[in-house]
Amino acid sequence: MKTTRQGTITFPVQPYGQFLFTRAAGATARADLEERLRRSDAQALLTIDFTGVTAMTNSFADEFLGKFYTLLAAENAVEAVQLGGLNEETRDAVNVCLQRRKQFAVDAESRTLLGDAEVLADTYRCARELNTFRAAELAEELHISLPNANNRLKRLLEAGALRRERSAGPDRGGKEFIYSVPA
Repeated sequence: MKTTRQGTITFPVQPYGQFLFTRAAGATARADLEERLRRSDAQALLTIDFTGVTAMTNSFADEFLGKFYTLLAAENAVEAVQLGGLNEETRDAVNVCLQRRKQFAVDAESRTLLGDAEVLADTYRCARELNTFRAAELAEELHISLPNANNRLKRLLEAGALRRERSAGPDRGGKEFIYSVPA
C-alpha cells in the first residue's frame, strides 16, 4: 500500500494473487488492509485496486470486502473508499458480495455504485452532479423530504462514498454539514 501526497491511499490486491479464492486468503488481505489503515496518519481517500486480478471467488470477496465494509463505518479509518481496476469477473464477485450483505461501494472508473444500491444510485448520481452541497439542497434536487435525504446521506457516508464536514454557517440550533464527493 502506498500513500500519495494528495492524501490518497492505494491498496493493491494483486499481490495476494491473480486468482483470489478462500476465506482464509480474504481474511489475510483484509487484516493487512486494516493494519495499514491503523498505521496511517491521515484520513484519506482509499482506493482498493484490483488491477492485475483476473478473478476472485465469492468467498474471498465476502471475507475481504464484505467484512471490511461492515467495519468501515465503526472504525472511521478513512474519509472515502473506492474500488479500482475491476474487470467483468471481479466486478461480478464484488456485486454478489455487496448485494448479499446489503452493502454498496463506489466503482472508481465508472463513478457509479456497485452492490445493493438501487435506492441510493439516484442519490449518489445527484451528489456527484452537485459535488458540494447541504442535505437540504440534495433533498430539493431529488424532491424528497429532508429526513429521507439525511438517511440516504448517512448510508453513503458509512460506505465511504461521500465526505462530510461541519458547516461554519450561522447557528440555527442544529448541526449542519457540507457534503462532497471525493475527487
